[in-house]
Amino acid sequence: MKSQRSVGYQMVFMAGALWGTIGFFVNILSSMGVDPLVIPFLRIFTGAVLLVPITLFTGGKDAFKIDKKGIIYCIALGIFCQALFNLSYTESIKNIGVSTGAVLLYTSPIFACIMSRIVFKETIGAQKVLALLVNIVGCTLTVTGGDFSAISFSVFGLVMGISAGFLYALMTIISKGATADYNPITISFYSFIFGSIGLAIFTQPWVNLSNVFSWKLLIVILGYGLIPTVGSYLLYLGGLSKKLEASRVPVIASVETVVAALIGILMFHEAGNVIKVLGICLVVGSIAIMNMGATGGNNEQKE
Repeated sequence: MKSQRSVGYQMVFMAGALWGTIGFFVNILSSMGVDPLVIPFLRIFTGAVLLVPITLFTGGKDAFKIDKKGIIYCIALGIFCQALFNLSYTESIKNIGVSTGAVLLYTSPIFACIMSRIVFKETIGAQKVLALLVNIVGCTLTVTGGDFSAISFSVFGLVMGISAGFLYALMTIISKGATADYNPITISFYSFIFGSIGLAIFTQPWVNLSNVFSWKLLIVILGYGLIPTVGSYLLYLGGLSKKLEASRVPVIASVETVVAALIGILMFHEAGNVIKVLGICLVVGSIAIMNMGATGGNNEQKE
């Protein structure tokens, strides 16, 4: 069990690293004229399409079979943790800016810790509290670079930002329950389907895409659907299926922030400074703190 949990946390870490490439694809798609509201739809819908051959190859037609309980899990993941999450985060950024929206998003480990205690009876000790505090400070410094002049607030934007953080954390809670009984590939496929439907209703992507379509755009969309979507979700759900502590998972997945910052600096020539480097170090440090004893078998959670 100990080695399985270790592998699970490693898978979550790799999933977070792949999620860190989202900004890379978003920048490219935006420069090609794709509406920001349409970009999340492209990610989830393309992921669903790519999962069809993957599911057939790994499990055949039987891999698509799922019962009513599984469908409920998938609807919850698709509507709440993909469609509503993306819409909340987008509205947050529109109303209070990228930096403030990102800072509010990284309150998600707090929500995950509280929900894990309520739902799974996981213990919350000094180690987790320390890791959470270090992680939040680290993510904030990594995103802002120590420049808080761009921080702004509006009631609506604040509510949307906190909602995004909550919905992001909710994904971990629902996913842990789902992967206990169902194949991560099956769960990913159906949750992508429901997420795509939800986003399509709100964004009407066909209107924008008909004006900007090109073969180059299609290649970028396929990469977007494969790397930070199919690849990351399969690793993430596969990791959760190994009976991990849900309260630890968001902190470990926050390596996404580090990868995103490094891509911004190295590929898009975004400003980097000592404060941002300090933030990156704190995020890595928080992951290390949270991992101490994470693979142990006795204190994983109360049964």
